[in-house]
Amino acid sequence: MTGVNYPAARAAADAEHITIYYETDYFAGWPFNHGFKAFSESELLISFSRGPCNYATGFDLKHDVVDSRGGEYVTMRSIDGGWSWSLDSLRSLGSRQDIERPLHLNPEAAPTTPYDWSSPDFFLTAGFGLPPDRHPNIGYVQYSRDRGHTWEGPFRLPDFGFGWVQVKPDYIVRPDGVALLFVTVGLTGPQRGERLVAVYASPDAGITWRYLGPIIAASPDTRYVNRFYASPVLLADGRIQVALRCQLDARNAWPEIFESCDGGRSWRFVSRPADWGGPTELTLLEDGRLLVVYGYRVPPYGIRARVSDDDGRTWGPELTLRDDGGSWDLGYPRTALLGDGKVMSAYYMNRADDDIQMDGGVRHIAATIFRP
Repeated sequence: MTGVNYPAARAAADAEHITIYYETDYFAGWPFNHGFKAFSESELLISFSRGPCNYATGFDLKHDVVDSRGGEYVTMRSIDGGWSWSLDSLRSLGSRQDIERPLHLNPEAAPTTPYDWSSPDFFLTAGFGLPPDRHPNIGYVQYSRDRGHTWEGPFRLPDFGFGWVQVKPDYIVRPDGVALLFVTVGLTGPQRGERLVAVYASPDAGITWRYLGPIIAASPDTRYVNRFYASPVLLADGRIQVALRCQLDARNAWPEIFESCDGGRSWRFVSRPADWGGPTELTLLEDGRLLVVYGYRVPPYGIRARVSDDDGRTWGPELTLRDDGGSWDLGYPRTALLGDGKVMSAYYMNRADDDIQMDGGVRHIAATIFRP
């Protein structure tokens, strides 16, 4: 009888690590929530959250505390292929309060001119990163037609009767031109506290949004598990695949791949790429393979990846991008294609060797350039 193979994780070949943003009096995190894109081989833009943090107690590191103590959403730009990121390029998109104000004053505001979602110059960012435990959550998007130099919005998204919405820049454009946005929503009534992914559809390039349906599909785990934070790709034959974050709690999360063959209306389970990790970024590589990158929130803490050459049915050996994390509070990656087979995965990180330690090192934005 042939035995089952359990290959050990191996270091990603030729991986190079880059620090994008690190300041000792700030907590910076969650590129997955706000966006990362390569406009060309030289110009990249990343968006993330940052908030003042003195790293004195564990309370200072609570995510809602970071957000409420002057937290803001920012962008940074690289013009040399992602190798360097000048602090002079940092631009604020506003604090949570700055963004909420126009959404309350003019909740019906909407774009008047369609966007070219497939343009290399298009950039979409969104918020908010935290469920509304003590305050209302308003889902919104902001658009840029010119690589993040100017912005339109924020524009409020409909909630379609859900309890709350968490919008992230997770979208694809179907071959028929319909833009699909994958939004995490909170349920109400007896299912209060549970969440899932709702597929929003825009037939007019982002001017209006309609509800297409939820991502609900059978999976090997028969218990109810929250499945949210979808990372989508459009395959060459028109199928849509998403990686979902599936979890019982923040340290017991794993990725699962689901697939739609009817434009996002219904979904089926495909595979589970890894034992642990999430949220997971799913990327279609230039050669047609699929790449998943995820925060590894069990020791040794870090960032890991896997590659599939059969449309997500099976996955190759686990690749260790980083294993030097100081705690589980890391991850939320976004991946950009750099050309010549290379990718850059950006994430938030804390290092075990950092001089400042409070449940791990300073939370900062870092990236790894590697060839899957």
